[in-house]
Amino acid sequence: MLSAALSVSLGLALSSCASTPAASTPTPPVTPPTQSEVAPFLDTAKIAKALGGSMEWRKMEGVAFDPASRTLYIAVSVIGKGMSDGKGDIQMADNECGGIFAAQLDADMNAARIMPVLVGKPLSGGVCDENAISEPDNLFLDSSGRLWIGEDTGNHANNMLWTYEPKTATLKRFATVPAGAEVTGLRVADDGTLFMNFQHPDKTNAAPYNVGTVGVISGFNANTGTFGSLPVPQGADMQKVMSAAGTYTILAQSGQPIVGDPAGLKYGEVRAADGKSMLTCDNPDANMFLPGGADTGTLYTHFECQPGGVVQTELKRVNGNWQAVGGHQLDFRAVGGTWNNCNGSVTPWGTALTSEEYPSETDADWARVAPAMTQYLGRPANRYDFGRVSELTRQADGSTTIKKHYAMGRASWEMALVLPDRKTVYSGDDGTDRGLYKFVADKAGDLSSGTLYIAKLSQVDDAASANGKALNISWVRMGHGNDAQIEQAIRNLD
Repeated sequence: MLSAALSVSLGLALSSCASTPAASTPTPPVTPPTQSEVAPFLDTAKIAKALGGSMEWRKMEGVAFDPASRTLYIAVSVIGKGMSDGKGDIQMADNECGGIFAAQLDADMNAARIMPVLVGKPLSGGVCDENAISEPDNLFLDSSGRLWIGEDTGNHANNMLWTYEPKTATLKRFATVPAGAEVTGLRVADDGTLFMNFQHPDKTNAAPYNVGTVGVISGFNANTGTFGSLPVPQGADMQKVMSAAGTYTILAQSGQPIVGDPAGLKYGEVRAADGKSMLTCDNPDANMFLPGGADTGTLYTHFECQPGGVVQTELKRVNGNWQAVGGHQLDFRAVGGTWNNCNGSVTPWGTALTSEEYPSETDADWARVAPAMTQYLGRPANRYDFGRVSELTRQADGSTTIKKHYAMGRASWEMALVLPDRKTVYSGDDGTDRGLYKFVADKAGDLSSGTLYIAKLSQVDDAASANGKALNISWVRMGHGNDAQIEQAIRNLD
């Protein structure tokens, strides 16, 4: 039934999505949408390609924004596949080390051109120069305009955390993570606290560096602090966290009990609806920090597995050091479950956004993962509930409400970043031969309805680019949607 419904909706969408006027937000009762209105939000990548979007990007990752210069930064892990096959809209030289792309936005937060400003340096033998970036993933811009870059690569012996100063093009190595691990959870709080996790380290590393870890750099202000570039680790240093300044402090680890969790859950643990433990995820990913006061705050941490999860940890700073003093795992059953919770962001109005990667796009893949999701939910799972962006709102009593934003589309979302206008959201799709998306909400501070766009690219030569190429952008309107209508259409497919 799901496949048949989607097949029909895809066909209808091609003739109507690009020209359908934006609909106003409905008032209850919800008006049933037509298939063409729903199609862009059910299988976003297929509709984007059918409408002429440029679906050639290779693993678009973290997104960061500098409000002072109105510069949008996007990490692209690998410049390859559709980006370097000599066909289509992007025709760049292959670079397995990836790069950071930047776009200058206008007053309406619109990107008209994007180009690489920093790229890795491939060496022979399938490795990348250790004094340059490789497969950038996490991005964060601190208050001074310095760009922090976390790696997810097999082309360096250890994954690294860098800073890049755009004004001087200065790249410095700040930290390295244990062998086998990638840098995740990168976030600089307003007070300069630097959060950094690492996931799936080698089990042969000495404890405590053999388990996925949620952590923070103590004794260093990432907004104002300076440091000398960290040397490439050698010997035993390759099996631990090394930093150029401050001290790495562990807040929590996969498999460790969550202090205060009413069900006695552990970090990364997923239990089925009947209470049986299904797995313990060793992949702590994004951190979204919401300050509660000078020395308190809430940290939401993603766990990137199937099923996935988010742990809410209450933090308190004691004698200058953050520590976990309470928390619980969020329950996503009421919103259809969650999986592959990857990168995340904090909205200008103080909520957190969790993004889901790799939704099932074939019957075969769904057949593979559906049993686990059904076991988690205690009822049949629906593939169209996954590949979503969900908003987490902390309540005064310490609980968190969860809202899936179906209107933002369904794709392999690495991260959705809301810009200062409180309406425009940029998202990359962390897959192969995928697109760059923009969502514009109808109302500031409300992501429940809006218009979804896919980028159409035209490559040009540009000497200012790190590889001599830039991409002009025109935006193809995919459709207008609101959460209630799209969710109702999905429920009809349960």
